[in-house]
Amino acid sequence: MSLAKWKEREREQRQNDIINAARKLFADKDFDEVSMNKIAEEVGLGKSTLYLYFKNKESLYFAVVLRGTRIWAEMIKEEVKKGNTGFEKFVLYGNANRGFSNKYPDYFRLLYSPTSIKQFNMDKMNSSEEFQELKELFKEIMFIGIDLIQKGIDDDEIRPDVDPTEAAILLSVIFNGNVNMGDWSKEILESEGISEQKFTNDIGDFFLHMLKK
Repeated sequence: MSLAKWKEREREQRQNDIINAARKLFADKDFDEVSMNKIAEEVGLGKSTLYLYFKNKESLYFAVVLRGTRIWAEMIKEEVKKGNTGFEKFVLYGNANRGFSNKYPDYFRLLYSPTSIKQFNMDKMNSSEEFQELKELFKEIMFIGIDLIQKGIDDDEIRPDVDPTEAAILLSVIFNGNVNMGDWSKEILESEGISEQKFTNDIGDFFLHMLKK
């Protein structure tokens, strides 16, 4: 292995170590409660070294979320291949969303956290390569859902009066609301013996029932 390739591999490994440490901290605390000093401490690096890899905390945050979103997108693409009709593929699309949230709850919370993105400096966000890639990848995920709903309409399995874009966005809003559900709602569900998993599954079933012709 050449020296240049070895240095590149070492840099990639260190970058991965930084993202892994940041992932844990961002998942456990609000964005403002996590400092670059703390992340550097977790990785065993100096703060100045951390800035050689990520120019600011926002950039590092979006690198973490971007990694999770790439996993999410890949899970969706692999899952929908198993279906034949548009409706079958859309069911699998929903299953992949739930599968991602179950397998990677920390990434899922970061994607739908109300205490993070809204607090960011917009200039910093728009200048972040990670944020720009994240936006494009999220759009790709949304358009997969939109296209599958349209295919379901074309296959005469989904109601023709359904707007594919509105339906896909509504599904995203439902996921967001489920993640950020208030404590009082959780208490009511628990009092009725309804687990978080059952509620999530029932939401998906109810949504599909609304679409199916």
